[in-house]
Amino acid sequence: MAVGDIACAPGEVTTATTCQAAATYSLAAGLKPDHVLVLGDNQYESGSLADYQASYALSWGKFKSKTFPVPGNHEYGTLGAAGYFGYFGSAAGNVGQGWHSSSFGGWRVVGLNSNCAEVGGCQTGSTQEHYLRSKLYNDKKDKRKCTLALWHHPRFSSGQHGDDAEMSDIWQTLQDYDAEMVLSGHDHGYERFLPMNSDGTGGGSDTIPSWVVGSGGKSLYPIVHSRPNSAGYSLSFGVLRIDLYSKGYKWRYYPTSGKSSDNGSALCT
Repeated sequence: MAVGDIACAPGEVTTATTCQAAATYSLAAGLKPDHVLVLGDNQYESGSLADYQASYALSWGKFKSKTFPVPGNHEYGTLGAAGYFGYFGSAAGNVGQGWHSSSFGGWRVVGLNSNCAEVGGCQTGSTQEHYLRSKLYNDKKDKRKCTLALWHHPRFSSGQHGDDAEMSDIWQTLQDYDAEMVLSGHDHGYERFLPMNSDGTGGGSDTIPSWVVGSGGKSLYPIVHSRPNSAGYSLSFGVLRIDLYSKGYKWRYYPTSGKSSDNGSALCT
């Protein structure tokens, strides 16, 4: 299960268009996930430890033991994202960095920190990019087949925040090692993109499809940019289910409205 932009600050009032973390959690719980990928801005407004404990913990925090997180920009509303690292502990990666990886059913799952200015950059040669490249290089030697990467700020988005060019080198590194999919949040809604190169063009065998899943409950944003290669979107709260297999995957977006829409499957490259 994957989603970001989740919990309102303690005391904020739930309405039909805001603060729906309890509803998205209930939906996800009913789907019985093995792992939960949270895509940043997990706790508004500043990601303090007290707010995590008073708000996020009451809904998505119930998945804490199976959660694989990445930080968003709101986590850095607290100096050094201390609340985020304090709440998730070792599952968040090293304090001050926030990148980490795991293996789920033969897949390499890599969590990265797209708050580039906070971690020494995301460009080729940065500490984070070197970490990613070394993980993928070793996986290739071991003949691990499939790779999923997640971070907060989407490389491509039709929402009000739009594209994040700072992640283009990270994207290129993933292309260099034939990664299968990228997940992000930040724009509040759901959107899926066809496989693309790091510069936003299509074509080529190493291009990567991506998903924006910022629909975890905080609020919803409109589609405003009409990005090329956008293949499906939903302006509703909801969660993305991904079923990982040894040689491929399936996905389906589940909105809280119950009108399931975008879904499909693909093989690993």
